[in-house]
Amino acid sequence: TRADGEPDLCEIGCVGRLTGFQETGDGRYLLTLSGVCRFRVLQEMETPEPFRRCEIAPFLADLAAEPSDDSDGVNRDLLLDTFREFLQANDLETDWDSIGRASNDVLVNSLSMLSPYGPAEKQALLEAEDLRTRAETLIAITQITLARQSDETPGTLQ
Repeated sequence: TRADGEPDLCEIGCVGRLTGFQETGDGRYLLTLSGVCRFRVLQEMETPEPFRRCEIAPFLADLAAEPSDDSDGVNRDLLLDTFREFLQANDLETDWDSIGRASNDVLVNSLSMLSPYGPAEKQALLEAEDLRTRAETLIAITQITLARQSDETPGTLQ
């Protein structure tokens, strides 16, 4: 926490593009933000505005990324097995046909975004240096979660 009471910023963030906007009946707004490119915070700038501004360095490789193929190092079988185990443990279902058609980058990044983990885990996924590392981190976090669930409710997992 900074001297002014504001929380510290993480070193790595993500530039997003507003891709959806909807007003609710109770005066709230639902926004959809699509990630564009990760960045590293170089320095936070002083500003009189009610929002924070930073000088950043974008991860240019994120902008030039080609869709992945089987040579990206992702252990797709282990990722899917872990995901399947998580769904079973939580009585959830999914569209396996769509998952089977998804490329590794879409699969790993979508599971990372949609995963029910907290800010620290999400930050670790964002900071992963490449797709393989992000997949390995996601698998590890999910396996830890499954082990904790198993310890709390014996017999839930097979």
